[in-house]
Amino acid sequence: MAKGRYLIPALIGTLLALLIFLPLVEPVEAQESFPAGSYMTEKGGFRHVQVSGSPGEIGYQHGVLLADLIPRSLSAYGHATERSYGYDWNEVRRHGRPYWLYVPEEQREEIEGIADGSSQNGALNPNGDPVDYIDILALNAIWDIWWRSSPPGNPWWWVPWETNAPTLNLSMPHHCSAFVATGDATADGGFVLAQSLWMPYFLSPAHAIFIDIIPDTGFRIHMEVTAGMIWSGTEWYQNSAGLVVAETTLGSGPYIWGGIPSFVRLRKAIQYADSIDSFKDIMLENTNGAYCGDYLIADAKTNEVAILELGAYEWELVRTMNGFLPSCNYPWDPEVAAEMGEPQDWSHGCYPRWVRWQQIEERDYGNITVFSGMEYLGDHYDTVEEKINPCSHTLCGHVENASGYPHGSLDGKVTNRTLALRTENWARFGHSCGQPFIVEDHRREHPEYAFDDLVDIIPQPYVTFGPLSPLRIAVVDREGAPIAGAAVELVSNEDGSRINLTADGNGIAHSDHIQHSDYTIAGKGSNLEGDIRYIHNGDGTIELTLREKEDVGGIFSSGASTPILIILLLAAIGTALILWKKGKFRSFFRSSGSL
Repeated sequence: MAKGRYLIPALIGTLLALLIFLPLVEPVEAQESFPAGSYMTEKGGFRHVQVSGSPGEIGYQHGVLLADLIPRSLSAYGHATERSYGYDWNEVRRHGRPYWLYVPEEQREEIEGIADGSSQNGALNPNGDPVDYIDILALNAIWDIWWRSSPPGNPWWWVPWETNAPTLNLSMPHHCSAFVATGDATADGGFVLAQSLWMPYFLSPAHAIFIDIIPDTGFRIHMEVTAGMIWSGTEWYQNSAGLVVAETTLGSGPYIWGGIPSFVRLRKAIQYADSIDSFKDIMLENTNGAYCGDYLIADAKTNEVAILELGAYEWELVRTMNGFLPSCNYPWDPEVAAEMGEPQDWSHGCYPRWVRWQQIEERDYGNITVFSGMEYLGDHYDTVEEKINPCSHTLCGHVENASGYPHGSLDGKVTNRTLALRTENWARFGHSCGQPFIVEDHRREHPEYAFDDLVDIIPQPYVTFGPLSPLRIAVVDREGAPIAGAAVELVSNEDGSRINLTADGNGIAHSDHIQHSDYTIAGKGSNLEGDIRYIHNGDGTIELTLREKEDVGGIFSSGASTPILIILLLAAIGTALILWKKGKFRSFFRSSGSL
């Protein structure tokens, strides 16, 4: 019985110690089950997905991993289409079905795979039916459907009609802000390219995904993607040939019946183009005139940049090795503007942002960096009011402040030549400036736009994204002998993110999914430690040599095992509680005069 009296205090002490010290123990991540050839994780508010294999396999993996977000894509684009054109989802499916004739076989297989993978995992379309290939086809063709349904020369083709009124809200023809600079325009001479996506806020979080596609044919693709799409839908692309492509959307011109849909050409271009010219040629091939826009292109191999302003019949390409090229839904080419019937002055809704880009070019030419790009995407200077005023006139879009309609920048993406050579970029979820969008606040101020499918959008800090590739680290001592059980930590020299690995019995620390980036890799084992810098840019195998520490502090040194420390602390606390219960401490304090 006497011994039993101390069991409860000892258990209490153990519990307290666990609560205090358990955070010191590295958590072991649960191994999720993904389809063969695929992987998914989360970072900075984005999903980060990898898919690989044949077109059908890529599509199926995509459908399985994003089955919970594909219904969001369908319903959100259905919402936008019904407000703009009065089409319910049955009508959207009817308009989408004919595009199947223009989709090449490999893209058909990917679309069918997305439908199969998502429906098998419970994805439903807006009608409440299991997702099928027509739903996924219509989603991919949605911008083409909008263009085909728009009157030619309508610069506000996508804007929702006001409820119960036959007029358009003309304060909202805005979709993206972007620039590309290179040569003597940047601080190091390498290019910098940045873009923020502007869309209705009810499309979040269906857009918050980066996907790494490893196809059997063509180049590897890393892009921000809308769940369920085989092209980006957010207009940010990189490929393993060194191309970076972003876009800002223009107004509508003539629709060319019988031409190749924009989503087909875009996916083909980013998968098979290896230069500015080959990208341009694919985009111009038998175009149907839909999805006119500025396509900003940078080639990491040559450091050349360009903008392809693509109308229906009219187009223009500007390219440079030294210069600053801005874009903001404003048609700068006179012939493209004339084809769309759009003005080229202050009467165009996007001209204020065009003026702001000119001001930034004049102010910062020669000093532009990737971090400048982040700053520009969050810029709130209104050239109409000539003051800080986040609204539809500013590079960081806050249309909700101008008209109440919940629309504006949903993210920010920036890269430079150094990053692009390993297909890496910085990205931020939410408003580029960092301001949150809170649904309850918006509903109080604008009950006319209190849509049920709005969600809070809380911006996250900028982090980096890139393809995911295997890395094998052989941890050895100075004699080349493997060090089993060594702790290995990879710290990104870009965003500071950390990856922790443990060497196996052969001294190998290995992961199949290490993001391409610049790392400092540090190892610890017993009384040994060491570190190296490593640029991860594809399947890699490296050796990490550990040497004796200069100061070895026994079990309380920095290399001591955390579990051992915790066990010792638990024992000490338990012993202290038992002694206290026995009165040993109290008698000691009384004798010393402390109590």
